[in-house]
Amino acid sequence: MESTFRGVFLTCTDAEATAAFYREIADLPLTTEGDEEYTYFVVEAGGVQLALHSAEAFADYAFPPVAESNLTHLYFRIPDQARFLERIKNTGAPLVAVDDVVVTVEDPDGRKVMFGTA
Repeated sequence: MESTFRGVFLTCTDAEATAAFYREIADLPLTTEGDEEYTYFVVEAGGVQLALHSAEAFADYAFPPVAESNLTHLYFRIPDQARFLERIKNTGAPLVAVDDVVVTVEDPDGRKVMFGTA
């Protein structure tokens, strides 16, 4: 039996704030899914899902979130680093690092998110 990669689930302190970050910074068209009891945010791209869940509601082992974890890195490809940096300056999102290829920004949960031209 062959497995198929399906997606990445991020657990968040405030999933709504994190969804707003990824909508604004990564330009992801996240939609709201679920019902009155459990809501999360999701986007599908090429058969892969990125989902943002409340850490407290997701699972006992996911709460409290540990912002210092460096085990997960998200990478988004961008066409133009200069334009992206201008966009970041206008949003006020915390800029962590910039090199000749990658701009690293901090999301509301403390994750370091990379945006690069490679």
